[in-house]
Amino acid sequence: MSWQTSGRLEELKQIQSNTKTKFKDLRLLHQAFVHRSFANELDAKSQIDNERLEFLGDSVLGILAAEYLYLSLPSGKEGKLAKLKSKIVSTPAIAAIARKYEFNRYLLLGKGEKEKGESNHNLQADCFEAFLGALFLDQGLEECRRFLKTNFKRMDQLLEDVEETKDYKTILQEYCQKKWKTIPVYEVLGEEGPDHQKSFLISVAYGDKFKTKGEGKNKRTAEQLAAKLALLKLGLL
Repeated sequence: MSWQTSGRLEELKQIQSNTKTKFKDLRLLHQAFVHRSFANELDAKSQIDNERLEFLGDSVLGILAAEYLYLSLPSGKEGKLAKLKSKIVSTPAIAAIARKYEFNRYLLLGKGEKEKGESNHNLQADCFEAFLGALFLDQGLEECRRFLKTNFKRMDQLLEDVEETKDYKTILQEYCQKKWKTIPVYEVLGEEGPDHQKSFLISVAYGDKFKTKGEGKNKRTAEQLAAKLALLKLGLL
């Protein structure tokens, strides 16, 4: 499919509208949405896939995520920043944003990949990175920074929402009651940061059976993480 067909131009226009971007070179935008499987089914000379753009976008995403966290968490230690960066650039987080922009509607896939499903997390995350690579080549780092700034907080929140739908605390409590007849003990080990940006460290323990710690922006999140780590330690996840 050529990027110059009326139907494709309309789709590229919609992508820009959804993402609030304005590309100078629409060929770059089109390429960001061409999966290898689609290009392989056609003449390779006329269809370039998005893998090189994906490679570039991954690096752009990494540096801007690190910058965002460094500036927004001035007291954050290196280990904490690394964990948060890993979280907001993870495949589920990126795929969630790609779905927000309906990237799957415009991603060109080969027949085999279509059968696997256009909602595939990896496909959507790769497309997001390719889009970011195209945006970088077209308009530079500053426009990528503007685009991502509005999405980093959303990535973080989406992952928290997903985690909180899995009630690890209840699962752990039910397991302990069934196996040892009593429930585990949670303890707040510390909290830091201003009221609008608190961070809690909470442990959960059951005698000498296990003791794990979780950190989060609120007590519930920290407890859930501690419980999840306990379940992992017990071999239940």
